[in-house]
Amino acid sequence: MPTVLAAALWLALPLQAAPDPALIPPVMREWMAAQKDIGSIKVAFHQTRTTPALKEPVTATGRFWRMADGRFRLEMGSPATTILIFDNETVRLKENAEAPWQTLKPDDSRVRVWMKFLSGREMDSESLTNNFTLKVTQQEKSFITVAMIPRPLLIKKYLRQLDMQIEPGGRRLLGFRVVQGDGSTLLLNFGPPEKLNGDLKSLFQP
Repeated sequence: MPTVLAAALWLALPLQAAPDPALIPPVMREWMAAQKDIGSIKVAFHQTRTTPALKEPVTATGRFWRMADGRFRLEMGSPATTILIFDNETVRLKENAEAPWQTLKPDDSRVRVWMKFLSGREMDSESLTNNFTLKVTQQEKSFITVAMIPRPLLIKKYLRQLDMQIEPGGRRLLGFRVVQGDGSTLLLNFGPPEKLNGDLKSLFQP
C-alpha cells in the first residue's frame, strides 16, 4: 500500500497553539465546518505518485467508505487488490489478492496515515492548521487551492508543502497533494461523495 512518510510525520506532530482563526482562509474554514455534518459517505479517488527516480508517474485508482462513527473501508486497485478495514476495534489489512488478512495495530506504519485521515481519530479539522502557515495560491471559478507550509524546522526536511484543492463554499475536497522534501509528490483527486444508507455491516467483514 502506498504510504506518505512526510504526511505521517505531519500527523504525528504535537499540537501547538492554534492560530488566529482570521489567518485561516475562509474556504478552509467553510470546509472544516462542512466535515462535521458530512455523515457516512463513499468516495472514489485517483492517485498519482512521482519521484525523482521515476521516469513516468505511477497511477492507481481507489475508493473508501467512511462512516460517521469512525469506521472505514479502503480499497486500492480495480478490482481491489489492497483492502484496509477498521471497524472501530480492529484494523485488518489485505496487501494483495494472494495475501492473507493481517490484524494490525492502529499505529502500524503501513496504515497510520489512512487511520488518522479516515477514522477521524486525532484528525480534528482545526488541528490541521496548528503546525502550518496557510495561504490561498490559486483561485478559480471551480476550485480554490490552499497551500499549507509547515512551520517546524525539522519537518521541512521531509515535507515541503501540502496543497488542498477545495470547491468554493467549502462543499467538498477536490484534491490533496503532498510535496516531500526530495521533490517526490503524491496527488489524490477525489470524486463526489455518495451518501450511504442501509445495513453496511458486510463492508467491515474480511
